[in-house]
Amino acid sequence: MPFRRLLPLVLALMLLPAFPALAAVQVDVTEMDGGFHYAFALPGEEFALLDYSAPLEKGSMVLWGENGAFEGDVALRCSQAGGALKVTVKNLDERTQGEAKLTLAKDPAYAAPTGKSTVKVTNFVLKETGEGIAYSFLAPGSDFMMLCVHSKQETYTFPVYPQDETGLYQGEIVMPLTYPRSQITVQVQTAKGLVQKEEKARKGYQAPDPAEQREGRLSGVTVCIDPGHAENGQRVLEPIGPGLTGKTSGTSGMAQGISTKRMESIVVLEISMLLRDELLRQGANVVLTRTAQDGWLSNLDRCQVAEDAGAQIMLRLHGDTRESHTKLGFSVYGPLNSTYARAEAEPKVYRAMGEMLIDDMKRAVGYALEDKYGIVHLNDQFVGNNWAKMTCFLVEMGYMSTPREDYLLSHPVWQSRIAQGMAQGVYDIAVYRGWIAE
Repeated sequence: MPFRRLLPLVLALMLLPAFPALAAVQVDVTEMDGGFHYAFALPGEEFALLDYSAPLEKGSMVLWGENGAFEGDVALRCSQAGGALKVTVKNLDERTQGEAKLTLAKDPAYAAPTGKSTVKVTNFVLKETGEGIAYSFLAPGSDFMMLCVHSKQETYTFPVYPQDETGLYQGEIVMPLTYPRSQITVQVQTAKGLVQKEEKARKGYQAPDPAEQREGRLSGVTVCIDPGHAENGQRVLEPIGPGLTGKTSGTSGMAQGISTKRMESIVVLEISMLLRDELLRQGANVVLTRTAQDGWLSNLDRCQVAEDAGAQIMLRLHGDTRESHTKLGFSVYGPLNSTYARAEAEPKVYRAMGEMLIDDMKRAVGYALEDKYGIVHLNDQFVGNNWAKMTCFLVEMGYMSTPREDYLLSHPVWQSRIAQGMAQGVYDIAVYRGWIAE
């Protein structure tokens, strides 16, 4: 190709900005009995991603490290035969920061399974458990079969053996890295990897028992927490609100984590449990519209739960989604023109309360008090706001469409900070409205 035709490309490359090469983070990995130990530093980051892979297993986890220091142990369940282990560290934007490799030693007691595994598999059933999945199937005449168990967060391949001469196989598989209500796929395979059966189920979820209610600064205040959505939602036409014209079935469906693939309904339920406990510890009376993933309530039903409980404030918890994969922060929505909203507070009062809530949330997680990390909106968009006879806000607690916040919303430390921020917001609003003395 003549140089004159290459000249524009050469000039364009020369004008590209020069970026310094990313300094690789040193990742120290050492083998230990039944797993490995990791240690690394990621200055400026409190959270990090760690991925590992070995011949018959792999896993992904979100880590929290104080002052950017990360250290811990990871158990391996399928690596008795030894082999290559690779560990990769990424930041929450999914950019690789460092890697480490080592060769796992073979367990002296390890022996590969032998015998017949190429038989017909029937009656394959999966059941969810709080820790993972339970399985059962029949493979008469087999000496062993291989199970490949896969979720978004972890994968294992290992032999299983019949319980008796009928060829009954059954057991429970603990999936510690898999999030509650995340999908698990289980394949029954032959020794050569031929898939005989495949089924899917979800890891179970059991709401934790509530914290003990104590006397505290929120004693006498009743709060309704409304975890948005449910696992199997429905769409119904509902009147927009008292004093407003028209009906709506809502403007959007449930969000899903772009990286974790977690559904909004379970994320908000987990944070609701933490908010419940924080409010109870501060003396508040607390009611929730739901504590499980099954069942379904309309927006009007949810408002009725709050009204029946005598709630002074209702917080409707949600996770946000946008086409952008970089947006961070919160949004707080209050009602504007419904008859109930106007009876509860003037718009300027509603806006002031919303600003207290969102600013307390920003402080709790370390976001600057800037509009780019979220603002307060007053509108007639949300049926559940418009029909509330008490102070009510819909709280978008982060963008599940942004990898960074999707991962953060999956971690108990970040979830707890959000809950603490909302609890502080409830307190500030209660003082502002005169429900309690400062």
